[in-house]
Formats: sequence, structure tokens, C-alpha cells
Amino acid sequence: MNKKRKVVLLQGAFDILNWGHVKAFQRAKKLGTHLIIALNTDELLKKYKGRDAVIPWQQKKEIIEAIRYVDEVIPATEFSPMRLLKLYDVDVYVLTREWEDTKAKEIAYMHAKGGKVSFSPRFEGVVCTSEIKRRLLQEAKDALKPKTPRGMRKFRWD
Repeated sequence: MNKKRKVVLLQGAFDILNWGHVKAFQRAKKLGTHLIIALNTDELLKKYKGRDAVIPWQQKKEIIEAIRYVDEVIPATEFSPMRLLKLYDVDVYVLTREWEDTKAKEIAYMHAKGGKVSFSPRFEGVVCTSEIKRRLLQEAKDALKPKTPRGMRKFRWD
């Protein structure tokens, strides 16, 4: 029995890899036989998020390659994965739910070629890069506040 290869593509920055990313990879892998992660390059991340990568591309690539659901990690040098959808003859394109009601040309392309588009949910309780940034900024602000040394009392002199 010769099983046809079914290619799934998921693109993202995955800047601080977390449990939600792994769950998304697991879910995407169930949609086909070969999961390709198109990992945004550091240059692309800087271009569309306006900041440097927290973890360099090569390190993220090696981390993602170690995840059992992932078959291949390729560089994504453009925000649109159209070139990659065609090059890898993708059968299933995975996006997050916020793209569901858009008229993205990639979605139209996949439908026109008879492929599938799957919308992955955000996973509750996941600490994302922006939340980590918010927490670190709060910690930095708190660290600048004057502190009463431990064991010392505050006295009123009136």
C-alpha cells in the first residue's frame, strides 16, 4: 500500500518557542504526512515586527527540528508564503484563526488548487512573547522602585 505524501505548511516567527507552538505543530502534523515549518528569518522578523529576534534563526531552527511532529524547517524570507506554497506543492496550509475572515491571496490560491486551509486556534494559558515582554518591563520598573531594607521599620516622626 503506497500512501501519498500530504504536505502541510505552517509559517511563523516562533520567536520564543512555547507550549502553544508545540500544540500547533502537533495539530498540523495530524493534517498530513509531511509537516514543513516555514520559519521567518531574522530579517523578516525585524521588517514586520520592528524588532530583533529574541532567539537567532539558526538556534530556533535546531530547536524546532528536534520536535517530533516537524519533518522539515525552511527559511521564510517573505511575509507571504505564496512562493513556498507553490514550490513545495502544499496540500494543507495552516494559519491562526485571525486570518479566517480575510481575503488573503494564499487562502484563495489553496482553494483554487483544491488544497485545504486549516485555521488553528490560539491555545489558552500560553505565555507569548508580548506577555513575556510586558512582565519583564514590569519587573524592571519594580526593580527601580526604592525598597525598604528587610527587617527595617518605617517610622513616622511627627
